[in-house]
Amino acid sequence: FHGQKDVHLDKNYFLTHAQKARSETFINLREVSTRFKLPPGEYLIVPSTFEPHMNGDFCVRVFSEKQSEMQ
Repeated sequence: FHGQKDVHLDKNYFLTHAQKARSETFINLREVSTRFKLPPGEYLIVPSTFEPHMNGDFCVRVFSEKQSEMQ
């Protein structure tokens, strides 16, 4: 999906692509943070609410030791 915008990923995408990392416990907190050591590559961050089908506002921060690019 490199370079593409407004791509809709349906259920099949998540069934055929394994997750690389996740927060340790899925808990009902306002803030969740964790650290990951991942090899260079393209990653998709999927913020979610504790309750299914609940909308929410998200602030996602990513820190990198090396130069990186986000879209």
